[in-house]
Amino acid sequence: MALLLIGMMFLVPTALSQSDSSEDTTEVIEWNIRPRISIGGGMMNYQGDLVGSRSYFNPFQNKLSFHVNVAQPITSYLDLNFFMMRGKLAADERTLERNLNFESQITAGGVNLSYNFSHLLKPDHSLEPFVSVGFEAFEFLSKTDLIDAYGNPYFYWSDGTIRNLPEAKEYLETAIVITRDYHYESDIRALNADGLGNYPERAFAIPVGVGFNLIMNKKTSFQMGMEYHWTFTDYIDGVTEDSRGVRQGNTRSDKFLHTFMRLTYDLTPVPHEEVPDFSGGDMADSDLDSIPDMEDLCPSTPIGVEVDAAGCPLDSDADGIADYLDLELNSPEGAVVDTNGIALTDELIEQMFLEYTDESGMYSQYTNTSYSQETVERKTIRPKKKFSVKIGEFEEGVDDSLANVLLSMPDVTTREENGKTIIEVGNFENMPDALQRKIDLETSGIVTSDVLETSAEGQTSRVSTIEQDMISRETLGMSVTEAIQKNKTLPPPERLILSKNEYTLNRPIDERSVTTAPDEQYGDVSVYRIQIGAFANKLSNDIFDDVNDLLVITTADGLTRYYSGAFTSYQQAAERKVDLLQKGYDGAHVIPFKQGNRALLQDVGATPASNVVPLDGTNSANFGKVKFKVQVGAYAGQIPTDILDKMMSLGRIDQREGDDGATRYFTGEFNSYDEAKALKNELVAFGFPDAFIAAEYNGKIISANEGIDLLK
Repeated sequence: MALLLIGMMFLVPTALSQSDSSEDTTEVIEWNIRPRISIGGGMMNYQGDLVGSRSYFNPFQNKLSFHVNVAQPITSYLDLNFFMMRGKLAADERTLERNLNFESQITAGGVNLSYNFSHLLKPDHSLEPFVSVGFEAFEFLSKTDLIDAYGNPYFYWSDGTIRNLPEAKEYLETAIVITRDYHYESDIRALNADGLGNYPERAFAIPVGVGFNLIMNKKTSFQMGMEYHWTFTDYIDGVTEDSRGVRQGNTRSDKFLHTFMRLTYDLTPVPHEEVPDFSGGDMADSDLDSIPDMEDLCPSTPIGVEVDAAGCPLDSDADGIADYLDLELNSPEGAVVDTNGIALTDELIEQMFLEYTDESGMYSQYTNTSYSQETVERKTIRPKKKFSVKIGEFEEGVDDSLANVLLSMPDVTTREENGKTIIEVGNFENMPDALQRKIDLETSGIVTSDVLETSAEGQTSRVSTIEQDMISRETLGMSVTEAIQKNKTLPPPERLILSKNEYTLNRPIDERSVTTAPDEQYGDVSVYRIQIGAFANKLSNDIFDDVNDLLVITTADGLTRYYSGAFTSYQQAAERKVDLLQKGYDGAHVIPFKQGNRALLQDVGATPASNVVPLDGTNSANFGKVKFKVQVGAYAGQIPTDILDKMMSLGRIDQREGDDGATRYFTGEFNSYDEAKALKNELVAFGFPDAFIAAEYNGKIISANEGIDLLK
C-alpha cells in the first residue's frame, strides 16, 4: 500500500510533463499554490482485542474527533492532502471471564492522495464521490479505569454488580455496590500488567477512505466520508497475544474507523472585477439644488428645500435645526433646543444634568426621549411592554422583616445579575399601574429603587425620572414624589380595597390586593410558599432547573432560602410540596405568610394531614411486590466524606439514577410501612435528618402513599 502511494506521487508529475511536451496538448496545467482548507469533526471507533467481530461499528464505542486538512490540487480530479487529527478510542469489555477497559488519546498526522472522478462527471455537477489512500504517523496515550472517585477498586461479581470487595462468602453482607466513574486514571504502560515493558506509544498506519463532496459554491464545499486505519501496532488497548492469562489477545493488530464531516474553503483568489469609469460625472447634482455634488456639503437635501451657497438647508436662528424642520424659527440666540428646534427650559436642563452626572443611582441609566413633531402635547409613544417596580439590588441580603413582607406578596420575583439579587414586584402592561404600585409600596414603608420596563425581546431598562413624572402628572395631577408625600400624611384605610372602582388618591391600593390573580383572593388570606431549602452558600440555579417558579431570597443572617410557588390554599401548596419531594428535594415544607409576617400553619387555619397509618395489606394481591425503602440522601455530585462514611456503615446501599441527574441512595427493604418507619426513625437519630420512606413496585421507585394504596 505504501509503495502504491509513493508510485502515484512520482507518476503524476511525469504524466504532466509528458502532456506538456505533446503536440496535441489542448490544456496547460499550471502548478500554482492554491490550497483548500478543511476543518471538521467526526467519530472514531476502536476495533481490536477487547471487542469481538460482532461489536465492530458499535455506536456505543464512538468517541469525538477533530481534524484539519489542507488539500493542494494536482489536477482537476486528483488532490494531495496533508492532515492532522485528534480524538479518542475507547472500549469497555464486560464478560464472565474478564472485565477490561481503556481509553486512548490519539494524535495523528499524515499525507494522502484523493481521487474525485470529476473528469468523468457532468461539468455542472454539485455532488462528486471520492476515494483516498495515504500514510500517517500517530501517537496513542492509553489509560484504564480501575478505581472509582473515592479510591475503591472495582471487583466484578458474577451477579453482574461491581463492588468494593472481592467476591467471597465472607464479604457477601459487607461489600457495597458501587458504580464506575468512567474516569480513566491509570496509565496502562506504567502498570506493566503483562511484563511488556516500556513499549513505544507511537506507530504508523495506512488510512483508506471513501466519501462524497457537496459543492456549495465556487469557494466552499461540504464533505462526508469514512476512513479505515490499518495500524502497525497491537498496543493501543494494552492487550496483545503476549499478554498473560485471561488478558491474552489475538494475533491481529489494532485498527480504528474514522467517520467525519468537514467544511472546505478554497483559498484560490477570485479575479478582480473591472472598476467602473466615473469620468465625466464631476457635475452631477443628485439632490437637484443647483450645487454640484463635488461642492455640495449636504448632497442629500430634500428636493425643493431652499439652500445656501454650500448646498445646506437654511437655518435662520442658527440653532442647528434647519428651517424646514424647525418648529420655533426664532429661538433665542445660544439657547439649547430639542430635536424640533424648541428651546429647553432651565428646569429641564438642570434635570438632564443631574441624570447625566448621577453617582448615587437615583438617576442611573438616563433615558433620552426624542419628542415627536407630530404631537403638540409631546407624549412619549411606547410599544406594548411589561413594567415592574424594582425594590433594589442586594449583595449581602435583606432584613428578615422586609423578606417576610416581600414573601407575602404573590407577585414578587427575583433574578440574579452580576452576582447580585434583584428583587422586583408586579408585572403590569402599562406605566400608570406600575407607578401606582410604586406609590403604594412607598406609602406602606417599603423603599423602592426604580420602575423597570421589559421589551417583548426581554431587554430590561430603567424608566427615567422625567418620564415617570410626566405620566404621574397626566394621571394623578402631581409628580411621583408629591403623590408619595401626600399619601404618607393620610390615615391607613379601615379595610382592604378590593374593587378597582374604589381606588382613589385618598384611598390607595393595598399591596396585597395588587396581584395578577383576582383581587378577592388576597384580602385577609395567607400566601403559602414551599421552602425547598436554606443554605449558608448560594447554590447554582442550574440545580433547580425543574422548578419553573423559583424565588430566591438572601437574608441578613447569611442564609439563602429557595422557595417555590405562591398559593392561596394550603391544599394547593401541599400538592406542590409532594411533587418537589418526589423530585428529590428533601426537606421541602410549606410556610404561610400573612400581612407581611411569617405565620404558623395552625395560626392560618391549615390542617396538615397526620402521619399515614397503613392498612393491613398482607391479604393484598400486591403483598410482597411492594417493598418499602428508606431514602438517606440524594446527591447530584460527589457525596460529602462524613455522609459517605455513615452510609458505608449501614451495609447494603441501593443507588438509583434520577431523571434530574441526581443519584438517590436507599437502604432497607420491607413488606410493611411500619417496619420501614422504624428504620427511618433509627436513621434520623443516627445522623440522617432528611431520611424519608419511599416504595418500590415493579422496579420503579414510587411514593410511600402510592405503595400503601397498592396494598389496599
